[in-house]
Amino acid sequence: MNVSRTAIVAVAAIAMALGGGSASADELRNLAAEGNRLFTEQKYDEALEKYRSAQVESPESPHLYFNIANALARQGKFDEAMTEYRKVYSRESPSLGACALYNIGVCQYRQAEQLVGTQEYQKALEVLEQCMESNREAMKIAPTDEDPKFNYEQAKRKWKEVLDALKKQQEEQKKKQEQQKQDQQKQDQQKQGQQDQQKQDQQKQDQEKQQQQQQQKQNQGTSQTKENEEQPTSGTAQAEPKVGEMSPEDVDRILNSLPEQNAEDMRRFLTPRGRGDYRVEKDW
Repeated sequence: MNVSRTAIVAVAAIAMALGGGSASADELRNLAAEGNRLFTEQKYDEALEKYRSAQVESPESPHLYFNIANALARQGKFDEAMTEYRKVYSRESPSLGACALYNIGVCQYRQAEQLVGTQEYQKALEVLEQCMESNREAMKIAPTDEDPKFNYEQAKRKWKEVLDALKKQQEEQKKKQEQQKQDQQKQDQQKQGQQDQQKQDQQKQDQEKQQQQQQQKQNQGTSQTKENEEQPTSGTAQAEPKVGEMSPEDVDRILNSLPEQNAEDMRRFLTPRGRGDYRVEKDW
């Protein structure tokens, strides 16, 4: 990209608007000359003040618009500079208008470079398209000028480079989004797996607890049964007859089967005696 045509307009060209011999023309000439001197010294803020003051004497001068735009462009104020360049139009000097369009194209190219630096590729493409259009307009006004043609081709090549960068950026963003999606799915699966494991662990704990409760109930039932077996049956305990002795029921049964006399004798025989009542029978 060729540099912008920031060569200041000659003081004589600026003073022509008011005529060479008037006091106002002299004032305009002095302000413009001072502005040009400051511009060449790269004191763009001070030069801009002089040009603005000169505009009071010649508010419609295209040459002053051009010089003001040049000072703004050198400060990197591209939007403001292009606003001033677009005010440049002169039937007497169409080449000045072509230079303004050419410089607009340069400002747009610099803006596109800034956008590329911040990876704002879509906006950079739009600005480069505007840059190419500005150079096409400049070529229409000055078809023999080679600079607008050169800058047009330069902007076109830059546009293709930025387009490739945009495509690459979009592909990287797509891959990044897909990777993020996969990572999210993996996290969701891990989270679900943890939840399932926790659920299984809880179910296992519940089953073990239930089994323990059932075992405790069974143990309590077994203990109670054992205690019942060890305790005597409630009610009057029936004494078991000793070996060699007859129960009262057996005695009554035998006595009832004997004659009355024999029954009485048998009763005395079968009835137990106290220690003092024991009597030894005589031998016959």
